[in-house]
Amino acid sequence: MTLSDFNQEIYIVITTEIDEKNAFKLADLLLRDKLIPCVSFKKIESHFWWKGNINQSKEVQLIIKCKKENIKNVCNKIAEWHSYEVPEIIYFRVSTSKNYYHWVNST
Repeated sequence: MTLSDFNQEIYIVITTEIDEKNAFKLADLLLRDKLIPCVSFKKIESHFWWKGNINQSKEVQLIIKCKKENIKNVCNKIAEWHSYEVPEIIYFRVSTSKNYYHWVNST
């Protein structure tokens, strides 16, 4: 493969949840609504300001892959069902291989 084989665009959405139960629930909602083909989970520790204090928390990070047409619905669904008062919802466009692009877009 050459670099030119990686010019297909998809979106990555990153959010965190308080625990695996909530992360799995959110992922299941997105998958069952066929808004995404895949989500990966990673246990992390976050340090952050909240209501005037520095806090730290163990969280589960969700790395969500989706096609361009679904990015708005994915972000809205996360905002609607998230367990946090102010959920992290970060998304960006990335380039991928033709095969992976076609797989993401097949959902």
